[in-house]
Amino acid sequence: LQAAGRVFAERGFAAATAKEICQAAGANSAAVNYYFGGKERLYEEVLREAHQQISSLEELDAIASSAMPPAEKLRALLARLMHTALHAGDLWGIKIFLRELADPSPLALKNVTTVALPKALKVRAIIEEASGLPADSPQLQWAAGLALMPCIGFILFPDALKTLHFPNMPQNASALLDAMHCYISGGLAALRAREEGAGQNVDAN
Repeated sequence: LQAAGRVFAERGFAAATAKEICQAAGANSAAVNYYFGGKERLYEEVLREAHQQISSLEELDAIASSAMPPAEKLRALLARLMHTALHAGDLWGIKIFLRELADPSPLALKNVTTVALPKALKVRAIIEEASGLPADSPQLQWAAGLALMPCIGFILFPDALKTLHFPNMPQNASALLDAMHCYISGGLAALRAREEGAGQNVDAN
């Protein structure tokens, strides 16, 4: 699986072959078919592992179900994603996602529904608590997406670009986390105020 991740990251789903994956793994040339049933099934597992490298469903569930105050849950979520960003250069899963963004594979949509969606729901639950937005508010989905976008940028941007905008990022990771938490918390509070203001206008009418 690790060998496949590295090969797919360098070659892409279409160009990579089961033979070269087996060679990279030092395995019998029939190993991909024997253990996974073919390249497509192996790639599904690679996509699943790539998600694990960013954050696992278990990690997100632990944050969402913890007894921490909502603001601390948000900070814990951001800290987990910041950790991934600091080590992104060592993770083949990041290259997989960059390839999928540029040229989605036939398995991308299935991966979104089976792997990404359950994690997105955990993130949404954390954002719901941190923002105070009602569960049925259309702005809650926007809030979750807007809160994640800076984190995704940190994870996917090349190290050179991160360094350009955030010099000494590894050394200043704690301060940067504080700033991100403050920035996103402020945005969530503004969306909550907007939601409450819209409700008051409806009541007044």
